[in-house]
Amino acid sequence: MEKLKFFDLKAKKYFETDKYEVVVKETKRGKIKIAFAVSPYTNKKFARIIGPAK
Repeated sequence: MEKLKFFDLKAKKYFETDKYEVVVKETKRGKIKIAFAVSPYTNKKFARIIGPAK
């Protein structure tokens, strides 16, 4: 997987990782892909929207 940049809200820092889980969620506007990763600073799970699911 390619590296993605996430933002840790607790530590207020960005981190890059290639260890993330991609989930497809259904919204009112259609399906979107969301990546979830664990922060190395706080060990909490944070999300990032990747884009629309095809």
